[in-house]
Formats: sequence, C-alpha cells, structure tokens
Amino acid sequence: MSRVVLLANLLLIWAIVVFLDCIEGAELKIKVEESAGKVTLSCVDSSFSVYNKDNKIVSSLEYNDEKSGEYTCKEKEDEIDPKDKIYVKFRKCDNCVELDMTATVGMVIGDLVATVLIGVAVYYIASQPRATLGTSKKASSQMVLIQNEAGAQSDSGGHYQRLNKRRQDTSEYSTLADRR
Repeated sequence: MSRVVLLANLLLIWAIVVFLDCIEGAELKIKVEESAGKVTLSCVDSSFSVYNKDNKIVSSLEYNDEKSGEYTCKEKEDEIDPKDKIYVKFRKCDNCVELDMTATVGMVIGDLVATVLIGVAVYYIASQPRATLGTSKKASSQMVLIQNEAGAQSDSGGHYQRLNKRRQDTSEYSTLADRR
C-alpha cells in the first residue's frame, strides 16, 4: 500500500513540475500592439516576419472581421511548421450605440417614472367603488317566480299548503320546530 501512495505522490510532483516548466517557458514570440483602428503584429526576433494563412507578410491589421485568423512568426516564407502562432479574432459592431452616463441615467429615470404612473393608474382604477345595478331589465326580475303568502290561500294548483297549527299531524313539514 505504501508503494502505491509513494508512486502517486511522485506522479503528482512530476505533473506539477512539468506544468510549472510549461508556464515559465511560455514566452510570447509575437508582440501585439493596439493603436487607433488597427493592431500591429511583430516578432520579438527581428530576423522573423509575421505571415498570414496565405503566406503573405503582415505588419498591421485593421479592425475587420475578415482579418480574423491565425498568424505565424517565420524566418522565411517556405517554413512548413512554425512554432510561434497567434490567433487574432476581430468582432466589430456596425450598428451599436455607445451609452454614456447621461443616456443611462435618463433611461433609468424614465423607467421609474413609467412604473410609478402605471402603478398609480392601477391603484385608482382598482379603488373605485363598484357601481350598483339599479333596476335590471331582465325578464326574470319582472316575472313573479314564487308567490307570496297571499297567493298561498288562493293557490289552486297545490304548490303551497297551510301549516297545521295543531300537533295532531305528525308529518315532517306540517309544523314549525319549537324554539327554546
């Protein structure tokens, strides 16, 4: 078991040493300088030149999407596998608007004012008292649906029956319940 732990530790130490060696040895051989409207590429070693993918010497690039690509430092044009490469990616926005502080503050204040106005309008609409309906012109409100007490005495159809005030009749609905 101790051999496995020892081998694992040695492997870990080796991986860390290789990683640190790669970091220290990774010097950029291509120098990039930004200026107004263009990027200048140059090799650190003056005997080398920067070539594009078409094997043409390039010194400066304008900000254009078409200029994106891989550029290499080579001593001569015929070199097949150069070691120093850089990939340049341009992203240009043609229809963009730059926001300054006053435009941003104006949009935020306008948004707040619109939100408050909408909130006040909703509050006033929701807090209005409900309108009561007066006389409704529905057919059901003009028609007598249930006849009143007076109609019960003259009811010939048998819809209503008088309550029995005497307790002799024991049917369920013949008398009212006593309240105590």
